[in-house]
Amino acid sequence: MVPRASIRNVPHLERVILVGALRFAEEVTDLCRMADVEVAAWIEGLDRERADPTHLPPILWVDDQAAFEPDLPVLPAIGPVRRMGIMRRLVGEGRRLATLVHPSAVVSPTAVIEPGCVVCPLVVVGAHSRIGEGTILNRGSLVGHHTEVGRYSFLGPGANVAGMVTLGEQVYVGAGAIIRDHLRVGDRAVVGMGAAVVKDVPADVTVVGVPARPLERSAEAPS
Repeated sequence: MVPRASIRNVPHLERVILVGALRFAEEVTDLCRMADVEVAAWIEGLDRERADPTHLPPILWVDDQAAFEPDLPVLPAIGPVRRMGIMRRLVGEGRRLATLVHPSAVVSPTAVIEPGCVVCPLVVVGAHSRIGEGTILNRGSLVGHHTEVGRYSFLGPGANVAGMVTLGEQVYVGAGAIIRDHLRVGDRAVVGMGAAVVKDVPADVTVVGVPARPLERSAEAPS
């Protein structure tokens, strides 16, 4: 018997809309199926050309979604943290947020998972941690005890965030990256795939490597 995922925040939910229309939406769609929840549509808000009402499920352009079953809640299904603006717009227009948790995830009973999160297979969330609204914890990511993950962040597969860490809003942590305990990562920062973060990361900075260092921008070609 295949274990079932669970949907939180919206009791007796039978149908949901995903915000996103690329390959990650297919993965979240599968997780919804495991929860016996039908995905009624995908919402595209980054590229209008991807909207396709003939697709199964239909792909709705964000400007046109309000008339489509307005009582259905939404789940994020976009990897890039740019989804924050789209999700907040939908909430402002009256959409509710659901939260999806895979049954193989280990979430401490003292941890808080805010609305609109997707917690994928084999994730671990430690004691007294908080996962902010709209955040995606991808396969096998680890969140240590007493860690704060800001809203609309993304932890890639196998990312390891140690205890007592604070991640700001819209932080992107790449696959296999490690963030040492007691550190702070600022809003909209990017931690590259496989990086090892051993000191604080300022807002809007991309760090890569072992140990992680700010990414140097290439010099502009002479005119």
